[in-house]
Amino acid sequence: MKSFSCRCGARVFFDDYWCTACGADLGYAAAVGTFLARRPAEDPAFIAGDGTAWKACRNRDLHFVCNWLLPADDSRHFCPACRLNSLIPNLSTDQNVRLWRRVEHAKRRLVYSLLRLGLPTEAEPGRPALRFEFLEDQRSNPQVAESLVMTGHRAGIITINLLEADDVARHSVRDQMSERYRTLLGHFRHESGHYYQDLLVAGEPVKNEFRALFGDERQDYAAALARYHDIGPAPDWGMCHISPYASSHPMEDWAECWSHYLHITDGLETARANGLAGDSSPGNWDSEVALWVSVSVRLNELARGLGVDDPYPFVLNASVRAKLAFIHRRLEAARWGAAAAAAAR
Repeated sequence: MKSFSCRCGARVFFDDYWCTACGADLGYAAAVGTFLARRPAEDPAFIAGDGTAWKACRNRDLHFVCNWLLPADDSRHFCPACRLNSLIPNLSTDQNVRLWRRVEHAKRRLVYSLLRLGLPTEAEPGRPALRFEFLEDQRSNPQVAESLVMTGHRAGIITINLLEADDVARHSVRDQMSERYRTLLGHFRHESGHYYQDLLVAGEPVKNEFRALFGDERQDYAAALARYHDIGPAPDWGMCHISPYASSHPMEDWAECWSHYLHITDGLETARANGLAGDSSPGNWDSEVALWVSVSVRLNELARGLGVDDPYPFVLNASVRAKLAFIHRRLEAARWGAAAAAAAR
């Protein structure tokens, strides 16, 4: 995440709705990657530096769960991130509104990364649109029909159980599953990896390279997951995987590595924006990984000094680094392909 500022010059943060220095309303214009400000009594719209007018997403006015903007002349009412929602929670309780707000904050960080990487979210030939459903089950609301809602991805739909936004409930599941890391943002990043796998791992040469690194994705997925939940991870998972769950199936290995690619790229952008890291060799992914290892070690030590859990409790072994490099190459190839297609039009 890069650093942002209000038009008054004060530092603002990605989830801010107003400037604490001058009191102006703030909104993030994703298309131009910056925050815009207005004083409601004087400015009905947010005005960009080029004079274009922007308006607030309706979810800001209705539920105060979004601080993104869209062009004032856009006939739609929801910002690019909120337009990805296909199902939101029942908002009849203050608790659900509070939990949904947390979910939306995490989702917008994912969408920020997807836009930064130039990844498509809308339907293309042979590919469904990326959409989100936020659901409850009877563990948190006995009035709903679903006894159990699993966070996951299917046919373009990423489902997030609203209970994951409850810190106590999420930490309880983390302990039950013997996980050292379980966050809302981690869920979003992991599930988005399943959505983009077909886009980035296409064609036999690429699939063969994928299989050499991650394993054969054609093996029975349901049986592999059942085996993982029955007997646990591979005994040597730490030698070639980023997490125990990554050893359950090659597609889960991809999704876990994808989420870490987003952790690393966003983490380094944030570190640089805050003066905690310098530039590595331009275009050299290996040097980026080495820099992240240095930054994350310091980050973990700082957390331990404050008495909290390690923010990044992972080891990037040689196998994981090779998988991350593969993801990086596939993203670079996708960006080059999109640029070439645009130039040909």
